[in-house]
Amino acid sequence: MTDRTGPQLPGFLWQVVASLGVLLRRPRASFAHVEEPVSHGAVLGLMQAVRLPLWLILVAVLGAQYFGGEEAAVVLRPIHELVDPRLASVLSVWLLLMVPIGVPLLYFLLGVVIHVNLTLTGGAPRSIAASMRASGYALAPVLILIAAIDIPLHLGVLPGLPYLIALGVIGLLFFHQLGQALTGTHAISWVRGYVVAVVPVTILLGIQLGRALLVLPDFPGWEASPQHPFYIP
Repeated sequence: MTDRTGPQLPGFLWQVVASLGVLLRRPRASFAHVEEPVSHGAVLGLMQAVRLPLWLILVAVLGAQYFGGEEAAVVLRPIHELVDPRLASVLSVWLLLMVPIGVPLLYFLLGVVIHVNLTLTGGAPRSIAASMRASGYALAPVLILIAAIDIPLHLGVLPGLPYLIALGVIGLLFFHQLGQALTGTHAISWVRGYVVAVVPVTILLGIQLGRALLVLPDFPGWEASPQHPFYIP
């Protein structure tokens, strides 16, 4: 049997880049035609392809720091006002390692939420699988930005305010992509498409902010309290 791993990789990367280019240049036209049954594997494959490479780099760097360096002193963070530092650290690592599983969970969650919102605002012209497809492909370009800012975030070099600005950009991009995806997929008005997109965008931003709060070194309006047991003057 001939090993085709070498020739297939460049072709796969080209397909990923080409798919992202089409989604960004023509977001609505990309969803004008939906084949049923929807191939969820193809959508999830694209999502994992854009999310996991930078995630693997981050895990490798953090692993090298953990096994190759000395134990660092506990740095007081905003989350430590509510959660024990050791628990916050464990939760952060656990959520980071769960990213490969979290991507498909997010895909199905957003698809269900979108379909419910469509039903409540006048009915869903297409299937729930089509709604999931729209959410997945709209989310693919956003996952690149999420993976990119995760690296400085978890390495402790991204302050709170720049992270919130980056998160706002991510929210706007996802809002635009998802609104266009829903408009094209279900052949509905652009107003309704963007109204339906509000809830899933809010869910995504809430999840990312919750993950970030576990490791953010500061937050606008927060000041370290000298009374805290981990305060270092």
